[in-house]
Amino acid sequence: MKIKVTAISNREHNMKTTNRNMEKMYDLQLLMAQADDIQDKEPIEIIKIQRDMLHNSIDFLTTVLGLNKAEQDKLGEMDFKQTIAAVNYTFERMMGMSDEDIDLANKKEQAADKSDKD
Repeated sequence: MKIKVTAISNREHNMKTTNRNMEKMYDLQLLMAQADDIQDKEPIEIIKIQRDMLHNSIDFLTTVLGLNKAEQDKLGEMDFKQTIAAVNYTFERMMGMSDEDIDLANKKEQAADKSDKD
């Protein structure tokens, strides 16, 4: 499938949902879930989990999107929040969501967030 992660480049990447790529996605999702569950962990353990999440996020995007050297350099200079947004977008596309589906889901989430604040 073609995917464009504009935070990284304007190039369309040919992303495949091979077993290897899907396994990378699930491994990273598992690590992200573990990073959310840190209340009973020691500070050193928390830092290691967060560092692993960063390294695995960069490796995931590099591998799954087939980033070239310039794109890898740009990814290395990106803000962590942008990196996680790129990872999440890639996850959604790998799970079969279209850009329209993603936009609709984001609008629903924003509307729900707004109504919670009111």
